[in-house]
Amino acid sequence: MSESATHDAIEALARNSYGRLIAFLASRSGDVTGAEDALSEAFVAALEKWPAGGIPEKPEAWLLRVARNRLIDAARHTQVRQDSEEVLKQIAEEAQTVAETHEHFPDERLKLLFVCAHPAIDAAARTPLMLQTVLGVDAARIASAFLVSPVAMSQRLVRAKNKIRSAAIPFSRARSSGVGRASRLRARCDLFRLRDRLGQFE
Repeated sequence: MSESATHDAIEALARNSYGRLIAFLASRSGDVTGAEDALSEAFVAALEKWPAGGIPEKPEAWLLRVARNRLIDAARHTQVRQDSEEVLKQIAEEAQTVAETHEHFPDERLKLLFVCAHPAIDAAARTPLMLQTVLGVDAARIASAFLVSPVAMSQRLVRAKNKIRSAAIPFSRARSSGVGRASRLRARCDLFRLRDRLGQFE
């Protein structure tokens, strides 16, 4: 496969699998920002290695393995939690098991969607956060849709992701009641409406 064809394949993988990969990593590490940074580095590594070595048979598992290594390196450097390294090793083992036993990688974006819509997250940040983490929309396009500056939107998203980590918001699809459930359902509807709306800013 040519280098340009490999790059096209990687771009397609990023479009189709970004949200699923982030959901898998973040639901286990509890750190959305760390998962995004690690996955970005994994895609950079793929752009460097795959043109020469070919696309792996299980590309998502390959990306998760590289991302897991980046997360472990970051955990060692910052020492955020004493058990971070062990948790991240478990991520890699689980990803490998899934890759070997399942034809399709599991889709856990619903968990991530619920976390983004959690009542602990500022209401103004919930839908933008879902657009970025679940659909992979960049902050500049989100800012255009919400008529705010890119800087303000980036700050809003960073605060929301930090809240997920600091408040240890659980990644679960468990049903909630009352205001919490209603806010999640509203945010989920907003997400799909805005996905179509964002097309005009491309």
